[in-house]
Amino acid sequence: MLDQSPFSLPRPPTAESDIAFASRRLRQALVRCELVPGTYVHEGDLAQRFGLGRAAVRVALTELAGAGFVARHARQGWRVAAIDGALANAIIEGRQRIEPALVDKPLDERGVALLGSLRGAIDAVIGRYDPSARTMGQQLCRQALDLLAQRAGGFIAVWLRDLWDHTERLTRALEIAGATPPAADPRPLLDALLHGDREAARLALQEEHKSFTDAVAHGFLATARLLPQNEPVSVRSRRARRNTNDRKPSPTLSEEKSR
Repeated sequence: MLDQSPFSLPRPPTAESDIAFASRRLRQALVRCELVPGTYVHEGDLAQRFGLGRAAVRVALTELAGAGFVARHARQGWRVAAIDGALANAIIEGRQRIEPALVDKPLDERGVALLGSLRGAIDAVIGRYDPSARTMGQQLCRQALDLLAQRAGGFIAVWLRDLWDHTERLTRALEIAGATPPAADPRPLLDALLHGDREAARLALQEEHKSFTDAVAHGFLATARLLPQNEPVSVRSRRARRNTNDRKPSPTLSEEKSR
């Protein structure tokens, strides 16, 4: 479990703080399910695995706990959030409540240019089945959604980032389990927004929510066991505790006197 990750690259020479870098890297590891859902992780192990400072790891995990990715347990470490029906329902409900804010603010000229450029790039790769094209398509779709979230601003942008990261994490878990859901296609939403048709944009969102809900339901039904999550397991090896029932019973008072 503690093998070096292929994504554990040297830190780029930027002005990014240690805490910001740790938060971004650990969030990435959670979204990609490098940190297995339902398992326990420990600050020292994470610091060593990803080349991070332990203090930065602690602060980053605290931040990620606020977004629902991990939870702290005394004397056990941090538990990675399980992938289960409750999480899936929370993601679906959250998206249905918050994503309509994406269509409330009309695009300005710069927004139209940026979104139109991304829309063309998405067209070039979406629908292709080779892994590189699928990955590129996912990244371009996320860039387009992030652009719309930035326009919404404030808490909505933060909430949407967390919701979409949880969505990616759920999708990745289904892929690992062998129930890969169809790739999301934001083009109907983007087209409606580029044409200033807010009603069509709302309908496109509703259709996307229905498609996502159906894909998740099918994924759970198609997979007998998603990922180990009912019995949390620590990634740090520990010596098995001796069962108290196996101990030799203490001698009675009469036995002591007879010796």
